[in-house]
Amino acid sequence: MEATQGTSAGLRIAAEVRARIDDGRWPAGTVLPTELALAAEFAVSRPSVREALSALQFAGYVEPRRRRGTVVLGGSPVPGAARHVRAARTFEEVVDLLEARLVLEPAVLRLAAADPDPAALDEAHDAVAGMALVTAGDTIPADTDHRLHAAIAGVCRNPDLREQVRTLLERASGPVWRETQAAAWADGARQARAWTADHREVVAALARGDGDAAAAAARRHLLSAVDNAAACPALPPSQLRRLHRLRESC
Repeated sequence: MEATQGTSAGLRIAAEVRARIDDGRWPAGTVLPTELALAAEFAVSRPSVREALSALQFAGYVEPRRRRGTVVLGGSPVPGAARHVRAARTFEEVVDLLEARLVLEPAVLRLAAADPDPAALDEAHDAVAGMALVTAGDTIPADTDHRLHAAIAGVCRNPDLREQVRTLLERASGPVWRETQAAAWADGARQARAWTADHREVVAALARGDGDAAAAAARRHLLSAVDNAAACPALPPSQLRRLHRLRESC
């Protein structure tokens, strides 16, 4: 697959790897060649390969596995699709989730900044870079940043808190959740770039040990999801009032 003029090396490689996954050459469960092998095949630097893999991980095509390497999850993932039996099924549950995430995620990140896990922090940096690369082009689909939220929460050393965040993220999925966030992703790259900047700020604050700044950036980002939900035409008035109260309390 040839890159169009102006396409970065990372996006070019990501598009080719995606094509091999989608056409079945690299089916689910395949362990991808090493970064060094991919760099040699595509005649690029290892940082470019790492960029490509970060973008594919963000989009849900691949996942790094310890002691195995990068593993293919499947072709043509549907970002934001329900991956958990407890995915939100009503607008009330969506508002419940937004409330819970606004309480939990900033608190977890404030704690994480006091003693961040270095390996997880590196993964969070890579995830932010992947989102930035995806939103810079149109070869890789993107309409959710939940994988990035999970990677950032991974910086916290408390496994119970990490698991609580992941559970909320799994539930913040499915058709009803997607309907409340449709306006944001309809806006396309502009909204995605703004969210990328939010996450970059969170990770930078974690890296310098500034828990207050990490929590504030996370809260600001989550409030944008609250605003998106409030703009959903199908939202019942009772849930709209809850969102307005939530906005005012933050």
